[in-house]
Amino acid sequence: MRQFFLCIVSLLLLNACSKQPDYAFMQDNFKDNRATFAMIAAVACEVGRQSGQDKLTISSATEKSEAVLELAQTVDVESIRYTDEAGRCNLAMPVYDSRQGDIKERFMYRYNLATPARYQRRQHSYEKVTHEVESGVRPQIAFDMKLTKRWFFSFLYARQRH
Repeated sequence: MRQFFLCIVSLLLLNACSKQPDYAFMQDNFKDNRATFAMIAAVACEVGRQSGQDKLTISSATEKSEAVLELAQTVDVESIRYTDEAGRCNLAMPVYDSRQGDIKERFMYRYNLATPARYQRRQHSYEKVTHEVESGVRPQIAFDMKLTKRWFFSFLYARQRH
């Protein structure tokens, strides 16, 4: 029982210690580590294809998948979700995922999006997004900011219904 309690406390502390990024961090982190992201995409897509599944959360089941997860941690990515969409490798890689009260907030990198939600600088400033959702003007706001031809910084801010 004591070990179970310690595990729960450790998980809560780890989650509480995750630092919330901002838009600039997501852009700079990608720019500074572009080669790492390219390597992650190549290996994660290969792991996904070799699994034979259409959807897969990559785990440390093999040396290759463990290596790509370790590489992802060096760029602050928490996990990697692979999806095969009509033979095309899509990756979702959360950096920050939080729920405080009824507000959900997510920062992630995504690879090979088929239909990204266009980022608009004036409409999607962090202050404007949080104000509109928290004041009830809109229930959620999401966008995909293009970083390169295939890579995006994706953001979601939403009020969860009870």
